[in-house]
Amino acid sequence: MNRKSARPLGPRKTLTDSVCERIRDDIVNGHLKPGEIISTGQIAKDLRTSSMPVRAALTRLEAEGLVLIAPQRGVMVSRISPEDLEEVLLIRSRLEGLAVYLASAHITKANLERLRELVQDMRRAEKAEDSKRWTRANEQFHRMILGTSQRPRLTRLVSDLLTAGKRGRIVPRNVPGHMRRRNAEHEDILNALECKDAELAEGMMRKHLLAAWKETANFIAEQERGGRS
Repeated sequence: MNRKSARPLGPRKTLTDSVCERIRDDIVNGHLKPGEIISTGQIAKDLRTSSMPVRAALTRLEAEGLVLIAPQRGVMVSRISPEDLEEVLLIRSRLEGLAVYLASAHITKANLERLRELVQDMRRAEKAEDSKRWTRANEQFHRMILGTSQRPRLTRLVSDLLTAGKRGRIVPRNVPGHMRRRNAEHEDILNALECKDAELAEGMMRKHLLAAWKETANFIAEQERGGRS
């Protein structure tokens, strides 16, 4: 557990929600490494809570693919699989391409203004080198386009993939220029939506997600080489 971030839990969320979010952030941000054993007792101590919400949180994180729970062996941070992340982003590129294509027929002025605000927020986060803020605005950008597609099943499918791909969130803060390049692609997607060019928006979204995958794959490969050296 990242000791520096350990602090008493706030009252606004359930204990399980708060614990889950804290552990997830530590995994996604690389404070808890792939293959590292997680001590339920230590987390409970760090967060000043009982072991029950910690166990419930870990069960939830196992469903997200972030940890592995083995009877008699404990809990371990799951290893990053390049193949799994590749599959997630390849499927997302197709489904979100379809989503933005459909969204172009329903997009409103208010939707476009909100998307523009999110793009600007990502620009500010890039300048501040605030990867957590950037990641939050990035996810809101993608989810808003999904919602605007007005296809609930499609939205649910991609939402599941967004959860499955959370391990890729470590990339923005570790790959120089990643946020800048993705921001330029967000601008292209938004410009296509403003022009109501469905085919261009679809192509830009697919290009965006495939480019993100390539950088993610290269980063993971470098991590693995470093771990073996």
